[in-house]
Amino acid sequence: MSNSNAKQEEPTVSLPASPATDSEVDVEEDLYAGMTDEEAWRKYLSTKYEHSSKKPIKEPLTAPWGLPISDADLEKLKFGVKSRNMDDKWDVLNEDPDKDSNISIHILRSWSQEDCYILHIVLKPNSDNNSGSAKIQSITWEGNKGGLQCDAEQAKKEAVVVSRMVLKCEFETLPDYPSSPL
Repeated sequence: MSNSNAKQEEPTVSLPASPATDSEVDVEEDLYAGMTDEEAWRKYLSTKYEHSSKKPIKEPLTAPWGLPISDADLEKLKFGVKSRNMDDKWDVLNEDPDKDSNISIHILRSWSQEDCYILHIVLKPNSDNNSGSAKIQSITWEGNKGGLQCDAEQAKKEAVVVSRMVLKCEFETLPDYPSSPL
């Protein structure tokens, strides 16, 4: 027989009363120290690549590519994108041009800020209107993905798939690659 008058106790949860210690404060806060909220937000959303705040490729491999890209795709790549919430998986950031006006586009995982692909873009000084004014001269990628080796063709396909998904690039001269969860 059960005792229906028995009082059931509710479980309780206690939360720590102390604030986070200095060692628990996010390192990113230091990047925005002394800035107004608007300046910090603008810096956070910037698509400029900053070496100091990113994790470089651990085992970089580079291969030539020579892929002509349209002016529209060039503008999309240069504009880039910065993740705005936890659902966004990719950041596409650009470095300042070098002395020859060539640029590098970094494709990173947004949460870890780890470089996955770097597209090295060369501007063509004498371009005809049909082929665009630039080409991806080469690609650098992480050669060891958790123990799996990635070859140049696979890296190129993955960079194209991400660029098509995130930036809506066309890459008209390339076939449609099946997109799988990257």
